[in-house]
Amino acid sequence: MNKKTSAIGLLLVFMLCLSASCASGSSAPASKPLKVEWSLWQGDYTLLVANQMGFFKKHGVNVEPVRYDSSAQAIPDLAGAKLDGGLFPMSDVLLAASMADLKAILVSDNGGQFTIVAAPDIQSVQALRGKRIGLNLHSSSEMYVSSMLESGRMTSNDVIYVEMSPDQVLKAIPGQIDAGMVWEPYTSQALQQGMNIVYQSTYDSSLIPRMVVFRKAVVDQRPNDIRAFILAWEEAVNYRISNPQESLAIISNVTGLPAGNLNLSQEYSIYTIKDNTKLFGNTLGNDPSSIYYIARFNRNFLITMGYITNPPDVGALLDPTYFK
Repeated sequence: MNKKTSAIGLLLVFMLCLSASCASGSSAPASKPLKVEWSLWQGDYTLLVANQMGFFKKHGVNVEPVRYDSSAQAIPDLAGAKLDGGLFPMSDVLLAASMADLKAILVSDNGGQFTIVAAPDIQSVQALRGKRIGLNLHSSSEMYVSSMLESGRMTSNDVIYVEMSPDQVLKAIPGQIDAGMVWEPYTSQALQQGMNIVYQSTYDSSLIPRMVVFRKAVVDQRPNDIRAFILAWEEAVNYRISNPQESLAIISNVTGLPAGNLNLSQEYSIYTIKDNTKLFGNTLGNDPSSIYYIARFNRNFLITMGYITNPPDVGALLDPTYFK
């Protein structure tokens, strides 16, 4: 082989490699994954379905789900840029937004039904006076418990708050606490263990929806990935609605929980883009079903309790741009 032939051969090999690289890059997701927090929560499982079904890859975005025992534990990591985004209840979104620039781009679910369960000998809200209540402090959980106490003409001064996540509540009754705030599947498990439901409120629960949140810097730098994330999320929501049993199998496999504990309860709704269009529709926030109203309600509670000293601008925080 002469030098000319050799040079032509090397050039062809180089061009073929370059062509293959370009072709691969045009369809493959970005190499740097979006690190997104999730915890054991019905709305968060949409993230798992999207990931396991390959919907993120299909839409060209690389996503790494990062599990936490509770969303509250992930707030420092989100504020400290160890996470790109996450799935948080409204109060956690506001707390995090007081520490870092965030964008809440989607409402993932309605929050389901929150419940206060108690030891068998406690059968009413009034019976909680002087008792220990397990809950996540500085959060929507505290707002919910405050509303319960108000219904029984009490305040937080009449009970003892114990910092505790819902997954710990059942094991802590009656040794460490007398009652606690939970949601499914823990509510059903509490009833199976002989505990009582002392408070449930559909309205109070509706004030604690779950949001899809990303750091503003990530949204600004990777807008196409954020749009791709939403498209994949929407596909996963529709898959969960249309294929409930297959979805349960996927979620059970990832979480390690029995499929029987993962069914969507009747009070629980996962939201589509169409639902989000309605929720984001009233920017004035004078409609209780508006996400702007709900955000301001939560913010006012956190301000009143002294948990937020730098209240975020709700209008800047909530950003429906990427699903429109």
